[in-house]
Amino acid sequence: MFKSCRLFAILALSMGAAANGNATTISLGSYATTATNPGFDNSATTYIPGSSTVDTGSTSTYDISAGSVWHAALGASSYVSFDAGTGADLTYIAPNGDYVYSTTFSTPSKSSGDWDEASGTLTVLADDTLSVYLNGNLILASAGPMGSDNEYSHCSDVGPGCLTPFTFNFDGILDGVNVLTFDVQQVNGMNEGLDYTGSVTTSLAPEPSSLALFGTGLLGIVGMMRRFQPSK
Repeated sequence: MFKSCRLFAILALSMGAAANGNATTISLGSYATTATNPGFDNSATTYIPGSSTVDTGSTSTYDISAGSVWHAALGASSYVSFDAGTGADLTYIAPNGDYVYSTTFSTPSKSSGDWDEASGTLTVLADDTLSVYLNGNLILASAGPMGSDNEYSHCSDVGPGCLTPFTFNFDGILDGVNVLTFDVQQVNGMNEGLDYTGSVTTSLAPEPSSLALFGTGLLGIVGMMRRFQPSK
């Protein structure tokens, strides 16, 4: 009986993997254009000066320190900013407004047959708050304006902000190049920065024929188990 259970487990796992198809994970994380990629699959996080309150005329970004100002950077990622002085050491106070950043990641072409389903997850931190867009579509709204329910005493009092990592899921992932855009919003002055990590998983959806084969296989395994059961 033990051998039959073991056989059932092995075959079920094998057939389940075949039915689900191959999955590929793309790692995402923030790092500056002036820093070395710590191992993420996306490009360095660039600044979009023409869309931002402070137009530096440059797309360059810098890794900045969280210090005791913000929650620690997530995993291997780093806080990034258009100015190296907006971090914990604060030699540059970013005026209220919008600071827009961007990164890209690529999935295999669907025509290659490598995948037909994709899902993503991101965890973000930002001072004061941020909204996130994927390929121009909003996937995370900012915490909103200052008010009685959000005084921005340090950064946003509610997520997304800089004190508690904010995690969310998203879809709308394209084959080929995808663009993530982060609109970091300064509401109450002082420090400014962005940090994020996440992943995108692509996979093949099981075909109807594979599901049918999977079901047939399970029935066959059940029959084999019954044959091995001792008679009462």
